[in-house]
Order: sequence, then C-alpha cells, then structure tokens
Amino acid sequence: MSGIIADNLERSSGLVKAASVGPTTSSSDPTNTTNTNAVGDRIINTTSGEVFVATDVTTDENTWEGQLGTSVTFSKYFGDRGICLGGTNPSNSNVIDYVTISSAGNASDFGNAVDSRRACTNQASSGTRGIFGSGGSNVMQYVTCATTGNATDFGDLTRSVSGAGAVSNGTRGIWIAGNEADDVIEYVTIATTGNGTDFGDNLHQVTDNGTCNNDTRGVSGGGYDGSGGRDYSYITMATTGNAADFGDMHVISWSGLAAVSDKTKGVWGGGISPSYEDRMEYINIASLGDASDFGNLTDGRSAFTSYGNGTRACWVAGYDGSSLSNIIDYVTIASLGNASDFGDVTEARQRPGGLSGDAS
Repeated sequence: MSGIIADNLERSSGLVKAASVGPTTSSSDPTNTTNTNAVGDRIINTTSGEVFVATDVTTDENTWEGQLGTSVTFSKYFGDRGICLGGTNPSNSNVIDYVTISSAGNASDFGNAVDSRRACTNQASSGTRGIFGSGGSNVMQYVTCATTGNATDFGDLTRSVSGAGAVSNGTRGIWIAGNEADDVIEYVTIATTGNGTDFGDNLHQVTDNGTCNNDTRGVSGGGYDGSGGRDYSYITMATTGNAADFGDMHVISWSGLAAVSDKTKGVWGGGISPSYEDRMEYINIASLGDASDFGNLTDGRSAFTSYGNGTRACWVAGYDGSSLSNIIDYVTIASLGNASDFGDVTEARQRPGGLSGDAS
C-alpha cells in the first residue's frame, strides 16, 4: 500500500504514527501533586467535562492547563539560585551576592541593596521575586532572582524591625516577630509591590528566630526573648490568624539561627546557647512535635542566614565568637549527617538576609 497511513500500526509501508496514550479521567480537576509521566498527558474532569493538559511535569510540582481556561500552577518559594543580602562587616553592608545551590563554589556579585542593612535572617521568595524585609528598618526591597542587578524598593512593613524571619508559600511573604517586645506577624503579596498588612500574633515576642515552611505551613523556631528561646510555633500561610504551638527545639538556642526546608523536613542550624553552636536539628513540618538531632555544621556560629533549592540546604556567613565568617556550609536535607564546605561568600559578614529563586 502506498500513501500516508495514519494511526495504522499494522501496515509496513507509508508514514506510521506511534500509538498515543489516551487521557485518564477524574471526577475533579488535577492538582500540583497530580503526578504524570510527560508534558502533553491529559486528564478529563468527568464532572465539568474540562480537559487538562500537563504543561510542566515535576514530581508534586506539576502545572496543568484546562481547555476552558482553568490553570493549575505550582507556587514556588525557592529555586537553585541562593541570594544573600546585606549584613555587618563591621558596619552595615549593601552587598548582594549569589551562588548556584546545586554546584558548590564561591559566591559571585549580584548587585547592591537599596540601603545598607543587617539582621535580615530568612527572607521570602516566589521563585521569581525575592523580598528582603527587616534589617533594622521598615523598608522592604526586592530583586528578580534570575536577573543580577540592584534591589528595588517594594514598600514598608508596619513597623521598624530588626531580626524578623520570613516564610512564603510562593504567593505571600510573611514576617514573624523580630523584636524582643514584638509578636507581630505581617504579610505582603509578593507579586504586587506595597506595604505590609497585619496577619496575626506570634506565640512569643522574639528576635533572630529561624523560619522555614512547606507549601501550607510556616514555622518559626528559637530566637531571643530575653533568655533562651526553645519554642517552635506555626501558622497556616493562606489564612490570617495567630500562631499556634508546634513543639520544642532539641536544644535552647538564644538567637541567630537559620533554617531551610525541602517541603517535608525543616532543618535549623547554629545559634547561641550560650556558646556558638554547630548543631543542626530537624522537624517534620506536617507533623507537630519536638525536634531531633540532624548533625553538625563545619563551624559553630550565629547571626547568619540560609537558603536552599528543595534538595540542598546552605548556611551562609555569620559570626563564630571571634571573627566574621565567609563560610557557606551545605547538607542534603533528606539525609541526616554533618555539613560539608560549599565555598565562600564575597564578603565575610554577620546578620545578612537569605533566600533562593529561579536562575532563569
């Protein structure tokens, strides 16, 4: 037979098309965690009749587009570019530098902050945009993570605050406490520049707390409240309201901790208790409870920051009791154990702010 044979796999001549896999069915729309094999796979919602096509396939981070206009997109709050802003060396710095988290090595220059600042701790990201608040003022500033350059003004927090840790679900950036007499929690919509809005109250008035999150829950741990802070508290990021008790830290760490998560496990490192700690501990963010031992950093220190790409966590810069640090440590979050050397930041300093986002 000659000519074009379409969808006929039993013929040996002509142009033969590969067999295609038909769509699957579901009584509801797919979600980000509706995993599939390849871009182009389809799901039919038998209730609405809408056909969804997978346009981005990553385990538990899938994107689906419906032919009736429904979009199911994954809100990112991390990426493979780790960005560190500001700090003190010995005066406040406006330095911004970055690394590629999946590839160990020294940091490179990113640009300059809007102002020189310190005490930023963990900050907020949508994967595309990173926002730095806190730092001894009410000013927030942002960078586009994939594009090196100077930071731009975002808006103002409701208060001037120094050591407020932030969490993010990719849509909201939320700053928790930050002064010794301050239990305020406030938030912004990351995609829209503007001022902070009240979210609720933290369990404790605390500063220099470590913070991290999964898709839904933000957790704050440790910090300084006039003595040793040992508590974990949590919020549901999509719903404003007061924080609730999560559990207790493995050790009492007064201040200067930093934390990273892989969406399942949250890992806290460093701090003062009252010596400069090299210990790391972890929690399961979805399950309330006390922390367990994770391993040790390469150097005991405090007043640093952290960032991660969902697989690897890095602790950056800080102070070890005798000198400012340029160290970047890293661990693979899924595997308990001690940290390894990653490289160096461009400037030794303490109290910078850190976050991660997409590099392209």
